[in-house]
Amino acid sequence: MAKVDWDRRRKNIRILMALAGTNPTRLAAQVELSPNTLSKFTNGSTQTLSEKSLAKVVEALGLSSASDLDTDNPINDPKVVLRRLIDELPEDALPGLARELEVRFSDHLKK
Repeated sequence: MAKVDWDRRRKNIRILMALAGTNPTRLAAQVELSPNTLSKFTNGSTQTLSEKSLAKVVEALGLSSASDLDTDNPINDPKVVLRRLIDELPEDALPGLARELEVRFSDHLKK
């Protein structure tokens, strides 16, 4: 398992909050966390967030998983964008999309 780069996650959370027009205090209130929890993390006073707290923040910021914070660009990273699109699709559309992607990218898929 790869080591988590909490500084990158912290930076990306700050970027996504700015994009959403929010701050640590408002976001913490939205996801029912202590305001200090998110403020201390985003300003670097604490090094990590608990898995439960991180999951709440990730969901509120419109991401699919905490791993979406492990990119250099959480706004335009193609994998993050694809996960967002998939999350918005109705469940009954997913099997067809999966088949279409498998056919379209069969040469690129690991066997």
